Amino acid sequence: MLKKNGVDYKNSSVYGAVCIGESIKNQDFTDNILSQKIKEKWDIKLFSTYASTEMSTAFTECEFQIGGHHHPELIITEILDDDENPVGEGENGELTITTLGVEAIPLLRFRTGDLVKAHDEPCGCGRNTMRLGPVVGRKQQMIKYKGTTLYPPAMNDILNDFNTILCYQIVIQSDEIGLDEIIIKLSTEQDHETFVNEVRDHFRAKLRVSPKIEIIDFDILSKTVFNPNSRKPITFIDLR
Repeated sequence: MLKKNGVDYKNSSVYGAVCIGESIKNQDFTDNILSQKIKEKWDIKLFSTYASTEMSTAFTECEFQIGGHHHPELIITEILDDDENPVGEGENGELTITTLGVEAIPLLRFRTGDLVKAHDEPCGCGRNTMRLGPVVGRKQQMIKYKGTTLYPPAMNDILNDFNTILCYQIVIQSDEIGLDEIIIKLSTEQDHETFVNEVRDHFRAKLRVSPKIEIIDFDILSKTVFNPNSRKPITFIDLR
């Protein structure tokens, strides 16, 4: 968008950006594909943050970039399993919050639906509060596909790795016997058959799944992905 509008962003005074809405980190806090692509075009520092309207606060990385810091004076944080019990150390669970700084509509043990992992080891910045790792996925978006459990962010990383994909959309639906079916709709200028096989090979190698892949004309698919009524691109649709 900046380039399209003639903005010389590379010579701007911007030296860092706090990113929200899309994950920019892998679970080990290394840069994911999206983060790498941004940095290739713009040499700035990217900081990950996690927040929601309901919690009225944010978990944001410090300069050491090993998770978003918790603010215990603003919010009580729990990471729970399906039985509403705290998960074990190093395990993923659903982020559940109780707000302390909200007066109008305070929330008690509000389940966010996001699966995360807590990191409790001291941070180099001197803070000793718990830190949240990157969101693994939405609990309701969990996909069970032929013995493998996965979430949309893992598929996003694979698709974002292809510079020749103009846009894409992941569709999950139930087949005739009620099992999850994955359909990847994408637009590309590449040779269709060769490119489809390449994408499918990446899915097999990294996630051990082989989704159905459909090539859609960019003008048609982009209208669904970049819906003017949505603040973010609609890259995931759950029809189950």
